[in-house]
Amino acid sequence: MKKVIVAILNTLVCEAVIGALKRKGFFAEKSLSQDPDKIAVACDVFFADILLMDAGRSAENSFERRMETVRCAKKKNRALKTGMLCDNVSDPEIARKVKQAKETGVIDIFFYESVQTDYLCDMVDSL
Repeated sequence: MKKVIVAILNTLVCEAVIGALKRKGFFAEKSLSQDPDKIAVACDVFFADILLMDAGRSAENSFERRMETVRCAKKKNRALKTGMLCDNVSDPEIARKVKQAKETGVIDIFFYESVQTDYLCDMVDSL
């Protein structure tokens, strides 16, 4: 069973992702903080295989802050896989940065928020 820490600021999206992951048999836990160091600690404490986050416009989930989170989490666990969700319709610039982070290998996978949860779960399972 893969263990996933979910650090998604949007509560509705977060709950939908966690619910879908649990239905598919994953251990999924919501990060109670959006602080990069605390997310990294949660990944470490739960022996997470995967970290899923969102990137948006707010300071808490800005692309730059999420990249800081990836660095903190990977410092503690090099094998940790990272994934990011973004809204490619309302935030095309952020979506471009997220796609570029995948292309350069900084993150392992990305999704647009409009993706169906079954697809998201299958892709996370393939990591």
